[in-house]
Amino acid sequence: MRRKLENHVLVFSGFIICSLIAVSQAYGAIRVDGLLNEPEWDDAQIYRDFVTVEPLTGDLAKYSTEVRLISNAEGIFVGFTNFQPASVKRVNRQFARDSQIEADRNVVSIDFDGTALAGYDFTVGSANSKQDGIVTPGDYSADWDGTWYSQTSSKGDFWYSEIHIPWTVAPMTYAGDGRKNIALWFSRVVFDESLRFAFPNAFYTRTTFMEDWEPLEVDQVKTSTLDWFPYISFNSDLYDAGKTGSGDDFHAGIDFIWRPNSSTQLTGALNPDFGQVESDDLVVNFSAFETFVTEKRPFFTENQSLFSSNIPNGDQALYTRRIGSGPSGSNAGLVDIDVAAKVSHFGKTTDVGLFVVSEDSGDGSFGGDFLSSRIQRKLKGLTIGHRLTYADRAMMDREATVQAVDVIWRKNETTEIRGQILHADVQQQANANNDQISVDSQDFASWVSWSYAPNDEWYHILYLSHYGDEFDMNDMGYMRRNDFNEFFGSTRHDRLQYGPESGFLSSSTILEYGLTENTSGDQIDLWAELDHSWTFRSTRKFSLEAGLAAAGYDDRITRGNGLLALSSRYWLEARYSSPRGNDFEYNTRINVEYGDTEKLALTFNFSPQLYLSETMTLGGKLSYKTIQEWLIWDFDVEQLAGYDSERFYADMRFDWYPSNREEVRLKFQWIGINAKVVEGYQLTDNGDLLSSDIPSSDFSVSDTALQVRYRYQLAPLSDIFLVYSRGGYFGSDSGEEGPGRLLVEGWDGLQVESIIAKIRYRF
Repeated sequence: MRRKLENHVLVFSGFIICSLIAVSQAYGAIRVDGLLNEPEWDDAQIYRDFVTVEPLTGDLAKYSTEVRLISNAEGIFVGFTNFQPASVKRVNRQFARDSQIEADRNVVSIDFDGTALAGYDFTVGSANSKQDGIVTPGDYSADWDGTWYSQTSSKGDFWYSEIHIPWTVAPMTYAGDGRKNIALWFSRVVFDESLRFAFPNAFYTRTTFMEDWEPLEVDQVKTSTLDWFPYISFNSDLYDAGKTGSGDDFHAGIDFIWRPNSSTQLTGALNPDFGQVESDDLVVNFSAFETFVTEKRPFFTENQSLFSSNIPNGDQALYTRRIGSGPSGSNAGLVDIDVAAKVSHFGKTTDVGLFVVSEDSGDGSFGGDFLSSRIQRKLKGLTIGHRLTYADRAMMDREATVQAVDVIWRKNETTEIRGQILHADVQQQANANNDQISVDSQDFASWVSWSYAPNDEWYHILYLSHYGDEFDMNDMGYMRRNDFNEFFGSTRHDRLQYGPESGFLSSSTILEYGLTENTSGDQIDLWAELDHSWTFRSTRKFSLEAGLAAAGYDDRITRGNGLLALSSRYWLEARYSSPRGNDFEYNTRINVEYGDTEKLALTFNFSPQLYLSETMTLGGKLSYKTIQEWLIWDFDVEQLAGYDSERFYADMRFDWYPSNREEVRLKFQWIGINAKVVEGYQLTDNGDLLSSDIPSSDFSVSDTALQVRYRYQLAPLSDIFLVYSRGGYFGSDSGEEGPGRLLVEGWDGLQVESIIAKIRYRF
């Protein structure tokens, strides 16, 4: 399978590369400079009837907003005119591409097919910060980058944004008759007053959000483009340089995107460089469950909407971070990727997609081959789809196939039903690389959800799922656990209006509850919580949450060595957010939890944000957690141990934008843990804790990570990166190191230090 797959991909990719041509970007008569002064704007389509959607009152917008739209051969041009009197603070902060824009902003959302299945979001901050993403029914993904252009300006009581969205930004169906039906949604955020205005009257919380977008018929332009992205990178491993040689490593390769027409797109990569120019968050995980890591690599984020596979409980049938990271559950390390290709086609009623990736399997590498396909059929109010994932790791002598059938049924304007049935087949022959373990397993999983929104004030969700005890999709997907049946329910009520004399702007109450059992009938979790939030007219926000969970069992903490009986537990949480728009903002959270098993647990979080100027931000998060008896599995002596523990966490980030093209970022993270043994435990037949004569050990750990990154944008999707990374680790059997010593030792215990230089240019 591997050789055939690799040969086909290489031949196909070679054909594409040999066909490379340069395609120039035309802007027509409009110059994107934030000034709506070209005569073409006089004949534009105009939208003015904006209403308030945050809070979701539907009232006429407090401040007028006018949107002008032009559609021509170069794409869609959108111009916002935002009235904002001097008495209302204008928040002009600059942020990195795809960061959350905590400032005044304009949003354009476009469904290029008018089917309410996928929309593309284009957000522009008042200081021309840019963010984009993909909207699908009930979900939003920021893991997408498109090539589009924007600029902003201001004058007196108005600020303006000008946006150019080329037809080539996303694949779309071909209408055939030259006329194309699309759908639009415009919104504007007045950050200092926590207000959002929109046209038309549509919002995320409604089941019919995407169906409510404004229809528009435009002339469809036939497009054919071929963009290619050669890169060269240099990586110097400073820490290993004195031990293993020079520690220097050069890489070169090429990515390409070919759109033969508006409805089809092929993305490919030869010898792609997936080195991290943006570091993952630091994690120290003592639980029995794998840490989920978001995707940052361009190949796996660009044009990914068709392959999106989110399950309501957080699992994913396709989890692309598996690719290049080595076999799941192993310590084999990262694996280079030789070839990757992805193709998608959007039709009037049927969409299809396929992507294949071949990892390096030379020199005893645990590299493998991966394939994923997607097909979905669109009918009136109904979408039916099929997904397949296939992973083959020759060194492990392991093949895993998952097939899934899914459905989305919009019964009416208030009700939506979704569901999915998945089947997994895993085959593994015993050999020295898999600890002589053979596997022959087939099993099912399924889930169904029902959502009902009778009006803007009420929203209800019910969710049921079943995962078989041998169901396994972790070879190419993400699954927190299998072997369970789950029920979840949620009811939300929003109060959208208060009297003019009230200090409240809006409030919301959420009641959530759930029951989880393993397939043997043991109760894992039975819980309920009530959360109430108030948003004040001053934009500060305060929330209270209270919850309780009944006694049950933990069937994972002992790693297969029995069930742990858990006592009932209770928790109370308070959250506060300071007023928006100030130069200094902060969020705080205090959580108190008590149960007879782990006793008292206290968590305190403080997240400050200091805007030193419009182009310079200093922020982060500080966290402290203490548990009277933290139960974890002690692998050294194969028993449970309770620890009197403290956990420290610090995240500091500094962002500076010297110019519109430059970005400087410093990111430092630290995790420190002290754990003093209270007692070691064995389990009785009933799962109760029984004191053990075998001693467990105290421990302290400290982990640090620093990244300093400079980015210079040569052109859209063309960048120069210079990155310095450093990581340190410290561990001892003390259990009571002070936080200062933990931080210093974690910094001094150097484990990783490197410099990366990378140039990627779009032709």
